[in-house]
Amino acid sequence: MKMVEGKVKVKIFRYNPDMDNFPTYKTYEVPWNEKGNVLQLLKTIYKDLDRTLAFKYYSCGFKFCNSCMMLINGKPAHACLTLVKPGDEITIEPMPGYPIIRDLVVDFGRKVSTPEGVVYEIRKGAYVRRL
Repeated sequence: MKMVEGKVKVKIFRYNPDMDNFPTYKTYEVPWNEKGNVLQLLKTIYKDLDRTLAFKYYSCGFKFCNSCMMLINGKPAHACLTLVKPGDEITIEPMPGYPIIRDLVVDFGRKVSTPEGVVYEIRKGAYVRRL
């Protein structure tokens, strides 16, 4: 069933490894009267509906930094480039395969090298996998 014009229905993965025993989903009906991207939608939710929502609000806008990568309707996508229009229904989840820091924020990791040339990948957070 499609939403009424002027709103977007958003189902968002929520999980704080420090407080929650398991992940949940929370659904929001967001006033939305024009086209915008998923990052703008998340910022609207944070600002107007839920100050506890965690997501990375950085966007290079060129598919270069990949910091806004997440699952949008089950597919990996750049939140900065994925458009949302009134009446849409979307599900937003963190990128799979990376430890979750909180909600939609994952640790993509960083590489460090020792003076001897040994390379390590450093990640933090909790690994969550759907079975």
